[in-house]
Formats: sequence, C-alpha cells, structure tokens
Amino acid sequence: MDTQNRNTDDECDSGANLRASSYYVLRASHRCAQCGASTPVFALAVPPDHESTEGDLELDEDGDCTGLDPGAFHQWLFSPAQWQRIEGPALLSQVGILSAPVMRTLHALAPTVRQNPERNGQWTNFCAHCGTAVWEGALYPTPGQPFCPKDDAAAAQIGVQAVEEPLAAFTAMCWTDGYRNKWPLFKRLGVACSKTD
Repeated sequence: MDTQNRNTDDECDSGANLRASSYYVLRASHRCAQCGASTPVFALAVPPDHESTEGDLELDEDGDCTGLDPGAFHQWLFSPAQWQRIEGPALLSQVGILSAPVMRTLHALAPTVRQNPERNGQWTNFCAHCGTAVWEGALYPTPGQPFCPKDDAAAAQIGVQAVEEPLAAFTAMCWTDGYRNKWPLFKRLGVACSKTD
C-alpha cells in the first residue's frame, strides 16, 4: 500500500487523477455493431482504497449524480490537486492517460485495446475481426452490457486478471459502488457492496 500513497513526479507530470496500489484487467465478450462478430472487450478496475484527485459527488436515491454545489465546484476547479482516499472500488471509463507500466501490462493482457486518435488518444477497445472502435456506451452503463452484469451469474462470465502493480491514470469517468447496477461486477472482484444509510 505504501507505493500508492507516494505522490511521485511521474504521476504529477503524467496528469494522473487516479492511482491505486493494484488493479484489475477485466475481459468480456461483445457483439461488434459493425461486423456482428463476437469480440473480446476489456476494462480496467481498481480495488477499494484507491486514490483520486476528483471532487466527491453526491448521488441521489436512484444513483444519479447531483453534482457539486457551485461553491464546492469553484473550490475544486481552482485548488491544487489533492489526493483523496476512496473507500470503494471503481470501474474506469474514458481513460486518457496511463502510466508506462500499466500500458505495457494492458498491451500484454488486452491486445485489442489501444489509443484511439479519433478520441484524442483515449484508450479504446477495437473489434478483433474488423478493427472498428467499440463505443464505451455499449459496454458500461446499462444492465446487461458486458461490464454491467445484471446478476452474479452474468458477472461470473467476466474474466478477471488481478495485477499486483501500481496504477496511475487519468480517467474522465469512474463507475463506483455508488452506482448500484455495478454491485454484481464488484462482487465478482471480491468486494461486497451494501446500502449504507
């Protein structure tokens, strides 16, 4: 855990807004919208107790984000980055920057994931058959999609490779345990989620 808490120059220079002492590479199947073939798709997730520089967002009863109030947003926007410990796990989406060791691991474990120049270098899944970029909106948000399993049986179909090395990344979206529809996925990672009052 010690490596996670070090704020290295490399992390600052890379523009990372999320770091963890370990991470997961997830693998699922998806039917390509372009060619119709089943293709492997991959995602990154981090365990509880990762760190982020993003502001805490409040979720309403339905799991929708209510956003930061204007004063908190202004303070967050203009203050220096401060690392916060996040108690729960997270599924990463819209990843724009990865540290070099994570890039090497991703190349080895997720061969159809690469930077997409049409998405400003965002790390993207590509169909293994036709080479078309796979839209993240078809993978993450809705129950029944590859990284949003409806139940434990669907979650069991997701391959999980634990990587016991630090992760530093810039991600524009994190699906946390505040999103109840992610609970079967997080249970697959060994993290039990429950409603807290």
